[in-house]
Amino acid sequence: MSQRTLPVRDDRWQPTDRIYESLIARAVEGSEDSEARDGTAEMMAGAFLLVVLFVIVLKGAGSVAVALAVTGLLGGLGFLYLVSAARPAQGDRSRALEELGGPGLLPAGYLVHPKAWQAGLSGHVAGVPESQLLAAAELCNIFPGTVDDLLRFVGNVAIHVPAGRNTSADDVRRRARELVRVGKPIVVDYAKSAPKLPSPPPEGKKSK
Repeated sequence: MSQRTLPVRDDRWQPTDRIYESLIARAVEGSEDSEARDGTAEMMAGAFLLVVLFVIVLKGAGSVAVALAVTGLLGGLGFLYLVSAARPAQGDRSRALEELGGPGLLPAGYLVHPKAWQAGLSGHVAGVPESQLLAAAELCNIFPGTVDDLLRFVGNVAIHVPAGRNTSADDVRRRARELVRVGKPIVVDYAKSAPKLPSPPPEGKKSK
């Protein structure tokens, strides 16, 4: 899955919520621990077993060459197995926020939160056009919904705003500003009557 670059708001705003911060940080740490596993402990245990095996074969065969050949062959096979088994789990990051329902169900403000991006949000928005992502980042601090709700809203606005040309970075930023100009009054008006997002589950408990 392709990854995206974290969008940065003009005012550098980022959300702050103690419970969400803790849950996201724990998810990132869990995925990093999984990815960091390199098989060192297994290799040390395997080396010890090979030494024992070498002594046993040496006593049984009475030949250093035979003992070296047997332990060398088994050691090589064991090393190849450990290398393949110790590869990082590639899907960990995309599933890191399952406890919260997935990255798309985070409050909209977390679209510009670095830890949320490390925990799978980057891949979650991989298919969103750049102009819409930039516009969503500028609206995320006032949008009373989830990340997915915000992206759908901006996508619907984009349908009704002529695209023009998008051949350069300036064109993309220009379109993003236009989407914000059209969408912001709608968001402000909607926010006055929209229900608040539910609070995250207490730490240690999974949402149902």
